[in-house]
Amino acid sequence: MNNRVALITGATSGIGAAFAQHFAKEGYDLILTGLPRDKMSYSVEELKEKHNVNVEIIFAELANESDVSSIEDIIKRNDKIEVLVNNAGFGLVKLFWQDNIQNIENIIKVHINAPVRFIHAALPNMIRQKKGIIINMSSLSSFIPIPKDSMYSATKLFQNSFMESLHISLNNMGIKIQVLCPGFVKTDFHKNLSNDIAEMKKREIIHWMQPDEVVKISIKNLRKKNKVIVIPGLTCKILKFVYTILPYPVYYQIANKYLS
Repeated sequence: MNNRVALITGATSGIGAAFAQHFAKEGYDLILTGLPRDKMSYSVEELKEKHNVNVEIIFAELANESDVSSIEDIIKRNDKIEVLVNNAGFGLVKLFWQDNIQNIENIIKVHINAPVRFIHAALPNMIRQKKGIIINMSSLSSFIPIPKDSMYSATKLFQNSFMESLHISLNNMGIKIQVLCPGFVKTDFHKNLSNDIAEMKKREIIHWMQPDEVVKISIKNLRKKNKVIVIPGLTCKILKFVYTILPYPVYYQIANKYLS
């Protein structure tokens, strides 16, 4: 790889794939990760030929120590990585106390452990070169706790605080930090929708964004100074605002009735 490089996790489809398309168009060589069972939602060969970039695919399970360590080593050795997008993630479908403890540990590994290690591996080169972009995928649910997926909301809340702290620490070092907090996006992430959410999707009660819309908003906000937390879409901004003004007991009652 001779060009500047963008490493994107969870890039086989959805928002990760949209980021891959964007950075390829900008002339970045790509290192993309996905699960071994994933199928690419786009043609890698077409991407390479269309934009004249190199593309490396790494199929890895980010809950697996050896896979995380391998990617960590790649990041440390490659001083051309100027963009790191930690997009990989998943949700749980069972209540906390009903779920397998391994699933709970895995969501912590994928949402917290892997991104932290990848950022720690990437920062020395970025700081030395005084340039870089780090984007972590959070969620609207990081602001609005969801009973049916408490670990998802909690791990995404970590991302918000962690990235804001990084932004402050890296002040004037030429590195852009962003935590992206979308709501409902049309991706494979929502394969295991609850019946209630599926019905709302069918009846278009919820506004569903396209992955490329989310990425476009993310890139636009990279140009704004001190803009760390990015919430795509007016609907999501309104929902967050409503939550912030509701007394906690009122939200607890609403969540218990409609989200449990």
